[in-house]
Amino acid sequence: MGLSYENFVKKNSYFFRDFYNLPDRNYNFYYKKKSSVKLPEEKKPEIEKVIIQDGDVFTLTLNKTKLSRKDANNIAKELNKVVDISYCIPGDFYEILYDNQTGEWTNFSYYPSGISYYCVTKSSDNKVIAEKKILETTTTEHKEQGVITLSLWTIMASQGIPVNIILSFADIFAWQIDFLADTRQGDTFSILYEVKRVNKTNKPLASNVIAAQYKTASKTYKAFYFKTKNGTCGYFDETGKSLKSAFLKAPLQFRRISSHFSTGRMHPILKRVRPHLGIDYAAPIGTPVSSVGDGIVVKVGGNRGFGNLVVIKHPNGYETYYGHLSKYGKGVKEGTRVKQEQVIGYVGMTGLATGPHLDFGIKLNGKFFNYMTIKQPPTTILIGEDNKEFKTKVQNFSNAIS
Repeated sequence: MGLSYENFVKKNSYFFRDFYNLPDRNYNFYYKKKSSVKLPEEKKPEIEKVIIQDGDVFTLTLNKTKLSRKDANNIAKELNKVVDISYCIPGDFYEILYDNQTGEWTNFSYYPSGISYYCVTKSSDNKVIAEKKILETTTTEHKEQGVITLSLWTIMASQGIPVNIILSFADIFAWQIDFLADTRQGDTFSILYEVKRVNKTNKPLASNVIAAQYKTASKTYKAFYFKTKNGTCGYFDETGKSLKSAFLKAPLQFRRISSHFSTGRMHPILKRVRPHLGIDYAAPIGTPVSSVGDGIVVKVGGNRGFGNLVVIKHPNGYETYYGHLSKYGKGVKEGTRVKQEQVIGYVGMTGLATGPHLDFGIKLNGKFFNYMTIKQPPTTILIGEDNKEFKTKVQNFSNAIS
């Protein structure tokens, strides 16, 4: 029987060694036998993942894992030093890493909502330490546009736009448009927004509208987010004028205007012609009523005609009246300072009222006037370096929303 390949190579080892040391030689004619020996694959550490369900108690979920009771207690004890695990909510989760040789746990990571997570590690000498860490995030931009058919909310929600972005869109144009009263079928919107997500959990951490447009048959409204040199943030039109005005377009989200400003209206209860120096906004009882601007509360109390009434004094001689309220906002009393959009009461039908509504009026230097005709200057106009930087940003974002 002839020599095997392995014995042949061993017997002629010097020949093979010298041959392979020779330069410029073609070795392809030599038969190279494939090794049948497989290297053992490195075992990956075992990971046990537990998602907190509705009604779960964090410490009790540990008892359902591979952890011993002693280890579970030690982990819970250390974890509570950096985070209160009793406040866990459904959707939070934790992962336990086990050593593939010993089966002992080596790392415990708890991921609640937000950007922080909490890690408990065990050293080689079995010392357990807990610490707070920060997760990596990713920010993505999204663009959506559409045509109004039923309502702004309906069309935006149908396109998967996040709820807080829809609300932000409405808030941005709150000084120019009332999306319950002013929208029409055929109006269009366009929006560019960003969403910041936590990589590990894929949960949204924050979102922000970058640029927005709302177009009616007669006018186009645009808004661009900008942060000034002094740190002030806000939305501005394409000329650098703030969209925020001294007063809101309306003090509440209403269903309809049931009665306009008039110097001669037939009163529905008194049955005689008398002035109606305000605007009646029909809305369900309990609808929140907001202050249309910054100011100081000068009256909170009952009034025969207005019922429960709040009066707010604003800068430059303005005063606003909110009548027929069912109840007052939290902390609203005479002498308190309120901010624009702060809830100062809730729709009711106290006083002389045939149905639930807000009777809203405004005075300038002691005289009532029609709020629907007010022309308001912007609160801020960008100038200097801010204006130059803003115009550069507008050029970048205008095409995205047009």
